[in-house]
Amino acid sequence: MKKLLLVSVAAATFIFSGCTPQPMYTDNSGNINQGDTATMGLSSEDFELAAETMINSLLSDPAFANQKPGVRKVVAIGRIKNDTALRLDTEKLTRKITQAMRRSGKFVLTSAVAAGGALDSMSEDVRELRDNDEFNQKTIAKKGTLVSPDFSLFGKIRQDNIKLNNGKTKVEYFFLLGLTDLTSGLVYWEDEKTINKAGSSKSVSW
Repeated sequence: MKKLLLVSVAAATFIFSGCTPQPMYTDNSGNINQGDTATMGLSSEDFELAAETMINSLLSDPAFANQKPGVRKVVAIGRIKNDTALRLDTEKLTRKITQAMRRSGKFVLTSAVAAGGALDSMSEDVRELRDNDEFNQKTIAKKGTLVSPDFSLFGKIRQDNIKLNNGKTKVEYFFLLGLTDLTSGLVYWEDEKTINKAGSSKSVSW
């Protein structure tokens, strides 16, 4: 009777905990659990990890590690492509990157120029006040005062779904970022961070 009771309790525990196991982080082989994750998609922690990896790579790169003190390169936000099945706010990634870049003292962000339009249109809006008698013209920004960016931050977030031998699915998310010198068109820095997750195919966005 005791044995039957134990079996019943175990069965009930399995049923109420859900038949589908939680997704997990994996290594590249897909076999090692590196910690439970609540979603097969991308979480705020995933963006934090990717941003931290990228900024450490950028600031340690020879192209910028030996930059002269006091010299700040102007960076514009280029195109960050979402090549996944998820609806992502790519600004989560770029904001964390640009904030760290500014805090390093080596970069400053321009909001007057960006892919898809200015991040802040006020730089242009105030210049439309020229010749408006209601405003003191001495306080209006003069022509030739906007600063052109030195670099453009570009990138992509890509998703690959891979079926594993154990019946689960591994999802690989690739965060790819780079900095283009806008004078020469040369890429001065680029890197990638991969985040792998594995779980039931039912929880994967295809």
